[in-house]
Amino acid sequence: MEQYPKYRASEPVAIENRVWPTRRITRPPAWVSVDLRDGNQAFARPMNVATKIRYFQMLTQIGFKEIEVAYPASSAEEFEFVRRLIAENLIPDDVRISVLTAARENLIARTIESLQGVRQATIHCYVATSDLHREFVFHKTEAEITEMAVSATKMIAEALEQNGMRDAIHYEFSPEEFSDSRLGFIVDLASAVHDAWRPNGKADFILNLPATVERRPPYEYADMVEAFTRSYPYMADTTLSVHTHNDQGGAVAAAEMAVLAGAERVEGTLCGHGERTGNMDLVMFALNLKSRGVDPGLDFSNLPEIVEFIEEVSDIRIHPRAPYTGELVFTAFSGTHQDAIRKGMAQREEISARFKQGWKMPYLHLDPADIGRNYDGLIRINSQSGKGGIAYILESVYGISIPKLMQPVVAREVQRAAEASGNEVSAVEIHRIFMEKFVDAGGKVRIGGFRIQRPAPTGVDQTGVELELKVGDSTYAVLGTGSGPIEAAVAALNRCPALPDFQVESYSEHALGRGSSAQAIAFIGLKFEDSETIVYGVGVNANINLAAIGAIAAALNRR
Repeated sequence: MEQYPKYRASEPVAIENRVWPTRRITRPPAWVSVDLRDGNQAFARPMNVATKIRYFQMLTQIGFKEIEVAYPASSAEEFEFVRRLIAENLIPDDVRISVLTAARENLIARTIESLQGVRQATIHCYVATSDLHREFVFHKTEAEITEMAVSATKMIAEALEQNGMRDAIHYEFSPEEFSDSRLGFIVDLASAVHDAWRPNGKADFILNLPATVERRPPYEYADMVEAFTRSYPYMADTTLSVHTHNDQGGAVAAAEMAVLAGAERVEGTLCGHGERTGNMDLVMFALNLKSRGVDPGLDFSNLPEIVEFIEEVSDIRIHPRAPYTGELVFTAFSGTHQDAIRKGMAQREEISARFKQGWKMPYLHLDPADIGRNYDGLIRINSQSGKGGIAYILESVYGISIPKLMQPVVAREVQRAAEASGNEVSAVEIHRIFMEKFVDAGGKVRIGGFRIQRPAPTGVDQTGVELELKVGDSTYAVLGTGSGPIEAAVAALNRCPALPDFQVESYSEHALGRGSSAQAIAFIGLKFEDSETIVYGVGVNANINLAAIGAIAAALNRR
């Protein structure tokens, strides 16, 4: 028995001077959702009629104008769904539904029956055309496959005429497995189908070129589409559509490149649901365009709610790193990424002016707010996180702006906790660590009474501070003077024989909260005679002087 290689690449398409790589997408294609048919058939538990109605209504709210809703001849439930959409007037006037059928007489008759009374619709007929299907599934020649497609097309046209529906119904034909078929055969087949349908203008005839199974790279698929447009004689009155699958992970790239190659219409599903690895993800393609300045014409401003509903009806969780829809797609754990995002968010106006666009941000190519996400989850903390990320969490969630020199010290404490647990550290836990380590540090120094004297006994331009404090089990009363309360308190504390001499290296403060309930937060860095290390403490109090003294006490206790 002759031995063959187990796998072999598809033969590339012969094309010279290809044009598609030089083009850019400047307007969106016509979007077609096949969630309710192609996506639904791939669920372990397909949706019932009531759920499909809810899904259909969601699709119309997003802005889809073409929705493939069912294979009505396949089951009573699919038929009932189409009938309810029509009979209950659930289809908006500007939305066209599509129904699928195979090229068989009994299925075609049932499909047309399902559409009675519809204002506008598309009948989508398909025939498999690859040599693999043609020879080993259908056992037919190319001529016999062509006759099957032509016969079915004529049957649909005649039935629509007899039922007075011809003007309301458009026709879509798919040579299934186009990307694995002989190109010349597809050109001849599509031409014959076109002639059998005799379209009344470009919108009336849709030719869909599916990559039913992704067997070739996206750029070769685009070559095949462009080569088809060069040979097919009826481009002027044909709407060219594509339908890509994700078997090799290139469905979105294949669809984008196919649009560059001449496709005007794109089929897919939300979140890419479908057989095997799924259909092309409409959310991804549409938001890719949005991020490049092309309005996709679809509204994903409440994407989290859309995803939640899709997860509910499909019983399939979206991968947390799936582009746009995943929980973690706008989240940075890395310290360098966190620092860049934090700095970028703080300079949004300057960045916009520099690049002359409303949004350009380190590591974030789309504004999370555009798809219903907030900024709370941009930075999450684990043992790989850096000082910038931890500072961002404390500032964005709790309004605590850590001084730059203090940030590494706070980060070390949080990272110790992350390393000890091996898990992500939540914002609540970061705040708890900060308060425990820097505000309520505990220790032997506790401030009791506090009294300010203005002016101090030593001069009218001086402030006096009298402190009562406990150091261990001993109680002390100390008095100090200075140009202000903080300087005076430092002088007083340096007079306590139980405390080491120190000096203030850094001090800052800001309001914490607003209105009558606002407090002051003070950050202080102390340097002791026996060490070059700066020790930081933080104080929080409604009185700024007490906040500062509390920060000094916290630093003394952290020494």
